[in-house]
This record gives sequence, structure tokens and C-alpha cells, in this order.
Amino acid sequence: MRILLTGATGLIGKKLGQALVRAGHELLVVSRQADAQLFIPFPCEVIQGDLSRAALTDERLAKVEAVIHLAGENVGQNKWSPEVKKAILESRTQGTKNLWKSLESAPLKVAVVASAIGFYGDLADEELSETSNAGEGFLAQVSQEWEKALLQHGFPNLRLCIIRLGVVLSEEGGALGKMIPLARKGLGAALGNGQQWMSWIHIQDVVGLFSFALENEKLAGVVNAVAPNPVRNAEFSKALSENTGTFLGPNVPRFALKLVLGEQAEMVLASQRVSCARILSLGYRFAFPELNAAMASVCGYVKSGDELFVAEQYLDSPLEQVFPFFAEAKNLETITPPLVNFKIIGMSTPTIQKGSLIDYSLKIHGVPVKWRTDITTWDPPREFVDEQLKGPYSKWHHTHSFEKLGRGTLMRDRVLYRVPLGFLGALTTGWLVRKDVEEIFSFRRRAVAQI
Repeated sequence: MRILLTGATGLIGKKLGQALVRAGHELLVVSRQADAQLFIPFPCEVIQGDLSRAALTDERLAKVEAVIHLAGENVGQNKWSPEVKKAILESRTQGTKNLWKSLESAPLKVAVVASAIGFYGDLADEELSETSNAGEGFLAQVSQEWEKALLQHGFPNLRLCIIRLGVVLSEEGGALGKMIPLARKGLGAALGNGQQWMSWIHIQDVVGLFSFALENEKLAGVVNAVAPNPVRNAEFSKALSENTGTFLGPNVPRFALKLVLGEQAEMVLASQRVSCARILSLGYRFAFPELNAAMASVCGYVKSGDELFVAEQYLDSPLEQVFPFFAEAKNLETITPPLVNFKIIGMSTPTIQKGSLIDYSLKIHGVPVKWRTDITTWDPPREFVDEQLKGPYSKWHHTHSFEKLGRGTLMRDRVLYRVPLGFLGALTTGWLVRKDVEEIFSFRRRAVAQI
């Protein structure tokens, strides 16, 4: 199908877009960014626009058969000032109204749209299903208004699926992106009395559920996107502590959370025990039904003391061209920022292969550094791994993966690293090292795209 996807540069949008392309769909993406193509890790056509401000006018929309709508301001990024709350609400309500207007002439058959379990508000121990009443509070209001706008679509034969998302677990951001840094600093703790229910879902199952809803013609209306086993906040916090090997401190008092977060404290104090019975009855099977397995898959690296950096980039070139480029050590010089002064000064084999030792020289904030890596895995054209033997890090394990996606190549870098001096080093210079790594890969993204 020809699918319009909004929110394609977000945590869910990136993974879902890749899954849809693998399934053979053709994607059209809406983005506010002029350079969005650089940050979308799958093949697509991009329409530049902001649905929260205006409907889109593009002739390509006339052929859209399905829409997956994920766009909306991040509810946890900024403190809830009146202006932020207005932006959060209008990005969903006005954005949805403009989406429907943009697709008036399209042969639209199905729409799969994100909402949130915030719809239910704070309901203590009550088990919540798709037929439960709407709750109170800002997040409940946003979800209610959003879903009201979704129902006003004007397409008589449209199959509309509203996916109410729980807390999404991913190694690349989301809720754990804020929790893990605190846990590393010894600040992990249950919130309030820890008895509030948390309904969570692994990112792999989020992608699976959206794909399932798109393809399953029996699914229409509201569906809860949560794993089968919700837990109390205290249990969630314990699982995070155990799977990261970090210390779990005393509970953070409710009054302290409200003092620091204000109204936004409702995000972490609301109790929502949400059932996924409906999606199970329709035949969906969860990849991660249990919390411990889900936690281990997304944050187990922390237990080893590692930091994680992940970058993905789609290149509109065949795998047979992309892999050889990155398999040539000298090419690394051309895609590294000039300020780093990165040079290959020696290699133990004529060409890269398993066991190749490569020596580099570079500068880190003006300081000359020597670096030696060992190619520990060599599996052309799919993957190779380099590990630091000596150099500026206590550990550097870089997996380069390549996948044929559409007519081009998805390139993925997954780096596990440690800074020197252990906890002290992480505490004092960890942020600077992270910034350096991000800047190097940001430069590389643009350099590779130009090449």
C-alpha cells in the first residue's frame, strides 16, 4: 500500500517505517524539517509541512491508501507551562484536523493512529479496558480531545484504529532515556508510594501492533497497546535496578515530585492498570510479555558499565556499493570532522579482514592520541565489528551493520563504550565524551549523504 506516515523521525516512527518498507509498502512522510531525509532511516518520499499549522497541498497525497499518524509534541520534554500545554494539545487536535483535510481526495482505506493510556487518568487498582470511561487530568484531556478529532474524519468507509500506548521501553530513548542516567548516578528509586500501576510495552511490540492493526481487517476502534503483565511502580523500579546493576534508593516522596515537576508529576504518579485482552483475542502474540525479559533486552548493557550510542542512516545506494566504501579504511578519514585530524597510520593486512589491526592518529580537543583497533568480526556485506585495543576509551566496541532496504541500504552503527576512570570518569567527563561522539557521527551523516 501507499502509506502516509507522520512522526517518522520519532522513536516509534523510525522503527515502524523500516518494518513497513520490509513488508513491501511504499511510504510518504510528513516532516517539518527541511533536511528530514538525512534523519529518516528508511526509503520514502518527504512532504515538508507542519500539520499543526496547516493542511498539506501535494498531488502525491491523492494516491494515499493508508495513514499512520504518530505526530505530536513530546509531553515529557518540557515543563508544562500554559504555552507548552497549548502546543501539546494543538499539535494533536489541530494536527489531526489538518491531516483529514489534507487527505480529502485520497482513496483512504485504513488509518492507524496513536493515542495514549493517559486517556484513563488515575484510577488506582481498577483494571482498565478499551470501554472504560475517560479520566481526569491534563493527559486525559489531551487524549480525549485527540480521539474526538480522530473520529471526525469524514471518510464513510474508513477503518480507523486508535492505539492507546503505554510506557514504551527502548534502548534508544523514550521513558528509559531519562530513567537510566538517574539510575547510573545512584538516583534510581520508586516514585511516591510505589504502588501505582505501570502499563508498559516493548518497542518491538509497538511496531508489531501497529503493523498488525494495519493488516488485520477485523481490527477497528480503540485498542490498548500494553504488555499482558502491568506492574506496580516499585516492581518496575526494582526490575530497572536489577537489569542495570544500579542502586535502588528510598522512594521519592509524592510532595517532592510535585514540588519539582508541578502538574507534570501526574505522568509518573497516575495509576493505570490497563488490559490488553482485546488485542490478544484478535490473535496478536507479544514478543515481550514479561517485564524482566523486556528490561534485559533494552538496558542490559548498563550492567557491564557501558554507554550506548546508536545511529541509523538510509543511503539510496545498493548494498554492493555501500559496504565496500566502509570496508576501505582510508575512507574513514574523509567522513570524520577535520578538527579531529583523523589519520590511518598503519594496518596489519593489505585489506580489512577478521584479525586486521588498524592504527590511527587523531586529536581530542587538540590533544594528540594514538588508537589501535582489532577487526573482531568480518561478515561482508552484512556486518563488521572493530574493538579498541589501546586508545582514548576504556572500551570501544563498534558494530557496523548493513541491510538491503528497498532499493538502497540501511546502515546502523551500534557503539558500546566506556570512558576512563570508571564511575568518576563517567560522572566528570561522560557528558563531554557523549557530545563528541554525537558530533562526529552528525558530521559523518552529512558527509556520507553528500558522497
